[in-house]
Amino acid sequence: MKSKLLYQGLSLLAAAAALIEASDTALAQQTGQKPNFVHIVADDLGWKDVGFNGCTDIKTPNIDALAKGGARFTQFYTQCMCTPTRACLMTGRYPWRYGLQTIVIPAAAGYGLDTSEFLMPQCLKDAGYATAIIGKWHLGHADTKYWPKQRGFDYQYGAMIGELDYFTHGESGVLDWFRNNKPVHEKGYTTQLIGADAVKYINGQDANKPFYLYLTFNAPHTPYQAPQDYIDRFKNISEPTRRIYAGMVSRLDDEIGKVIAALEKKGASTTKSGKSSPRSRRKDCAITRSLFSTATTAARGTRCSPAR
Repeated sequence: MKSKLLYQGLSLLAAAAALIEASDTALAQQTGQKPNFVHIVADDLGWKDVGFNGCTDIKTPNIDALAKGGARFTQFYTQCMCTPTRACLMTGRYPWRYGLQTIVIPAAAGYGLDTSEFLMPQCLKDAGYATAIIGKWHLGHADTKYWPKQRGFDYQYGAMIGELDYFTHGESGVLDWFRNNKPVHEKGYTTQLIGADAVKYINGQDANKPFYLYLTFNAPHTPYQAPQDYIDRFKNISEPTRRIYAGMVSRLDDEIGKVIAALEKKGASTTKSGKSSPRSRRKDCAITRSLFSTATTAARGTRCSPAR
C-alpha cells in the first residue's frame, strides 16, 4: 500500500525529474545519489505578472531564469483555490476524495487535511530524505494534528492559515508564525523572512543526505503590503494597488534569487564541477531539482479571479 502511495505522492516531482538532462541523470546513477527537491511556490501570482509570460511593468529576472534554464509546464489543470491545490500536491490525489475540493480552509474552521492521508513528506522520509516546509501551510490549523510537523515534515517555519499580515505575522490580531510548532515573535517582512530561512536551511544540509524543501511563499497573496523601498521601485505604475503588488512580486523574485544562489553555492562545495558559466553553475547542483509553481493563478487584469 505504501509503495502505491509513494508513487502517487511523487508523481509531480518524478515528472519534472524525468525531464532533467541525460547527463545529470547519468551522474545520479553513477554516484548513487538521490536528487534533492526544492519546490518553490508563489501564492496568487498572476500568470502574466512574470517576465517570461510577457509582463513589462514588473521585472522578475530570477523566476525568468528558472523558466529559461529548465522545463516549462504550460498546459495543465488545477484547482482554482489555495487549499485544494496544496492538498492535491501533498497527497497526489484529487481533493474531493478527502473533502477539500470546495473552498479554502477559513481562519475560523476547525477541520484540516484528513490525517489518514499519506503525504509526500511522509513518502520522502520513508525514502531517506530530510523534509522541510518553510512558508505557508493552509491545510489545517485549529488542531496541531493537522500541522506540518505531524504530517511528515522534520522542520517547519512559517504560517498555518491562508492570509496574514506581512509585518505583524498574524490575522485579526492573532499571531500565526511558528517554528517547529512553537510561536515565533520577530520583526520582518514575511517574504524576506521565508527566503532567509530557506537559505539557512540549505546551507545547513548534509551533502550525504538528500532533502526535500517545500518553500511556500505567501506572496503576493492579499493583503497587499510591501516594504516602501520596493514600492518606490515602481513609481512608473500609477495605480496604487498595482504598484504595491509589483513591489511584492519584486521582493519575491529577489528572495528566490537568493535561494537559487544558495543552492548553486552549496552544489559547488559538494560536487566536482568547478565551471563558472550560468549553465555549468546549475550543473554544480546536478542532484538538486528546483521547481517553481503558483498555488493559484490569474490572468493579468483579473488577478483576484483565479484562472481555471
